[in-house]
Amino acid sequence: QYGGKEVLDWAIPTMLERHSAAREVLFDVKETEVLVREKTSPKLLCRYPYPTISCVGRCVDSSNLFAFCVAASPESPDGSTFDCLVFASSSEQECEEIIRRIAAGFKHTEWFV
Repeated sequence: QYGGKEVLDWAIPTMLERHSAAREVLFDVKETEVLVREKTSPKLLCRYPYPTISCVGRCVDSSNLFAFCVAASPESPDGSTFDCLVFASSSEQECEEIIRRIAAGFKHTEWFV
């Protein structure tokens, strides 16, 4: 239920252990949101405005894995619950660039809330 970056240390390995079906996706970091599309079609899988993203970071054990947490139920009366989404990039440099761009998005949108 906590969406701070401290959860990524255990959330990333936990998500990887679940062996959910991996998908190849296109990860698009926009000015005010993150979009995830199917690689083989124009289908939008998910859209996350920056105010719904609580943290972003990468896996210490694998330099090309990164994750972010999103508020799953921000309107809940007992507080938000969070989902952790884990992605693998093609390189360490790409991973770092995505994380930097999402972090910059936090700054760009802090006045939109």
